[in-house]
Amino acid sequence: MSSLKHKVIAVTGAASGIGRAIARECAARGARLAIADVQQQPLKELAKELEAQGTAVTVTILDVSNSDSVDDWINGTVEYYGHLDGAANIAGIEGDSKVFCTIAELGNPAWDKVMGVNLNGVFYCLRAQLRVMKKGGSIVNAASIAGLRGRAGISAYSVSKHGVIGLTRCAAAEAGSQGVRVNAVAP
Repeated sequence: MSSLKHKVIAVTGAASGIGRAIARECAARGARLAIADVQQQPLKELAKELEAQGTAVTVTILDVSNSDSVDDWINGTVEYYGHLDGAANIAGIEGDSKVFCTIAELGNPAWDKVMGVNLNGVFYCLRAQLRVMKKGGSIVNAASIAGLRGRAGISAYSVSKHGVIGLTRCAAAEAGSQGVRVNAVAP
């Protein structure tokens, strides 16, 4: 197990699921964390758990679809810790019942909500992180198997995750020469 001692890692979607697991794993490896999510109570519970184990952690209630809020979070993280070494952009939604339908039935509000969180949110986080990350940094974005192939009935989700893969490839090409790695996972 590699050490993340003294590394500062920012994690979105940290209140549940994959984001929560990533935050716990980074803490177990010695990282200092900036965790964020829209789910206030589970995020604060995670922070208490990690702090009880000796992890330095900051908590931000964050809607990743708000560019200014994302910029404030990342800038605040750097102001608090002095730098940012890594990030896991995990926040995402599948949508509600209004999203699980054919393209012909899909309404603008459902489409906009999924794109706002899953694609725009990753873009806002990635942009803010790349502005402050130095050589040796690493960013991981959450895509999905649905981002590798289309599937009937989940077009908004699938398209948003296809976008994350494309955005990640562009960021990797741009940031690689500066010594920052950008990758995506497709669970």
